[in-house]
Amino acid sequence: MDTIVTERVLGFAALVLVIASNAAGNVLLKMGAGAARQGALFGLLNWQTVAGVACFAFGILSYSWALRHIELHVAQITVSLQYVAVIVLAALLLGEAVSTNQWIGIALIAAGLFVCTR
Repeated sequence: MDTIVTERVLGFAALVLVIASNAAGNVLLKMGAGAARQGALFGLLNWQTVAGVACFAFGILSYSWALRHIELHVAQITVSLQYVAVIVLAALLLGEAVSTNQWIGIALIAAGLFVCTR
């Protein structure tokens, strides 16, 4: 496999890490905010909040590394999948209700992102 293809594959792998870490960060921040006692600064000192911030920091580092190997417009379209990932995780892990129309919208977003990366 030539070097350019290898670097591009590694760049997309880094974008997968960005998506996963940003989705995890959002879920953890939600959990931290929900676990906060009243008047406790929105749960800023809960372990979930600290872990969420760490996930976002890791995502930023991964995104910076990925941009060395992927064009910005392609990277930005790809990481937009984080919105779909967050909604799916919110439904699965937090028990948040997602209506049928919202699922259809999520599928359309995913399809649109797929088309944009071609």
